[in-house]
Amino acid sequence: MEELNQKEVSRLRNEIDSVQSRFFRLLSITSVVMLVLAAGFVLRILPHLAWDLENLESERYYIPQLLGGLFCLVALLCWYVLHQRKSLRSTQKQLIAELVRRETAERLAVVDPLTELYNRRYIMRAIESETSRADRQDTMFAFLMIDVNEFKQANDKLGHLAGDRILRELSILLQKTFRTSDIISRFGGDEFLVLLIDADEELAARATARLHDVIGDWNQEGSIKEYSLKVSCGSAVYRKGADAQAVLDAADQAMYRNKPGAASESARAASAAR
Repeated sequence: MEELNQKEVSRLRNEIDSVQSRFFRLLSITSVVMLVLAAGFVLRILPHLAWDLENLESERYYIPQLLGGLFCLVALLCWYVLHQRKSLRSTQKQLIAELVRRETAERLAVVDPLTELYNRRYIMRAIESETSRADRQDTMFAFLMIDVNEFKQANDKLGHLAGDRILRELSILLQKTFRTSDIISRFGGDEFLVLLIDADEELAARATARLHDVIGDWNQEGSIKEYSLKVSCGSAVYRKGADAQAVLDAADQAMYRNKPGAASESARAASAAR
């Protein structure tokens, strides 16, 4: 379905270009025709003006008719050009409107409307693409799962509008932190997933530390009163031949292990099991 949308968008762009080129061809042909008519008229009259005034006097009766016919041809040609121009512009406007509609629909299908980051649907498709690329080129990439700590409590205390703002602010911080080659998405709720392209464990750790620094600077600015943003992160690296879903699950589990209180909960669970 998405491949079909891309083909439709490409087709519409080609049709818009075609309409534009047809309009320019029409103008070119019109210019040539008018030049030919003008040249023919000049060549028909000029010799008489220069060398044969007596013959010109004898032909004075048909010259007004020739001029009248020429003006009629020019008027008809101008009307045709204007009519075609109006028709082509109307067609072009319709094609542009359809192109905008389709591109907007395609964008909404892969972009989260709140944060304006890629959504889960897009990132899952990107994972398949990056997995194929990594296997083909024998490279690696890292999954970085990010979760907002105590987001539900913030939502309950500050309200849903503030909760939405927290997610939007975090999306801006993520875009400031990571490279343009990395793929950032809202994975669901208050969870975000970043694909760190051509990254190993060390690069993933540095990226995580950089994110915490950026968030710390944001908290010092006090952008949202009575709120301090904290996130938990977990990463895992995909290498050639691995199971991408298993690596993603490993990053998710690492993120949950890094959440506040996760260690004590694990200890309690282990104690209960014994």
